[in-house]
Amino acid sequence: MKKILLLLVSGFLFSSCATIFCGSKSKVVFDSKDVKVADEFIIDGRKYKDVEFPYVQKVKRGFDESIVIARAKGYEDVTLYIDKNFNAVSVLNLFDVLAWSIDAATGAIMKPEFKFYEI
Repeated sequence: MKKILLLLVSGFLFSSCATIFCGSKSKVVFDSKDVKVADEFIIDGRKYKDVEFPYVQKVKRGFDESIVIARAKGYEDVTLYIDKNFNAVSVLNLFDVLAWSIDAATGAIMKPEFKFYEI
């Protein structure tokens, strides 16, 4: 019985709402009116080749903005900055300072401003 109680208490102490419910990444949809395939698509330094639009990719949560660069032959490069907003799910931590710090460390305390971006 003590082991079960210890497991439950440690589960509450070492968990945080936003990290559990939302994770450290968010799915974002990118689309384009003119281009159907981007030769190179860069999100926070990670390169993806021959990306077809609409394109769904996970973007890191956190305090820093994400930088997206799209390149296609015959078009100018497009740079997009994804700002981050406060994730309201973090409020469920209430007064648990440890849970707030876990959410802040994993970046789950923030989320991308929008879930859809048109390039």
